[in-house]
Amino acid sequence: MRLVEIAHNRLKRILCPGDICIDATAGNGHDSLFLAKSTSPNGIVYAFDIQESAILKTAERLKQNGFKEQLKTIHDSHDKLDQIIDLEFRGDVASIMFNLGYLPGGNHQIITQAYSTVKSVEQAYILLRKNGIITIICYRGHAGGESETQEVLNLCESKKWKTEQIYGSENPWSPLLVIIEKL
Repeated sequence: MRLVEIAHNRLKRILCPGDICIDATAGNGHDSLFLAKSTSPNGIVYAFDIQESAILKTAERLKQNGFKEQLKTIHDSHDKLDQIIDLEFRGDVASIMFNLGYLPGGNHQIITQAYSTVKSVEQAYILLRKNGIITIICYRGHAGGESETQEVLNLCESKKWKTEQIYGSENPWSPLLVIIEKL
């Protein structure tokens, strides 16, 4: 099973209609669509991305699938979660998803950065409700990917968060799924 499917399966256990969710790295919109379907009919999905093409693809994907009204796109960095998410939703967000690295099919020179990712994950944890879940798929095989992954793991350890790590394979460069649950 792919790590994305494992992340989705874990989130299916906790997501309910009306939940508020965040796709911190919108990419091609697959996670945003999953979140919208899982929280329909009146859930809200905030989708962040620094690339306008990713925001447009995500919006189009949700529109084509009938979930346009649930989506709020933010063309900005995920490290601004705490500045953009409505104050009334702090502590009420059910799930936050991250897929680190670069946009599949996009410019591979534009990648997530360890500093902004760690800052964003810290903010995400504050936004999360009790028993909420953050999923982070770390891609270690590109320049900067291994150090970004290590920074995420260091953060989780230093905060003593409840985490689970699932490796894509035994290959040292395979992706890693980090699941953080707020107790």
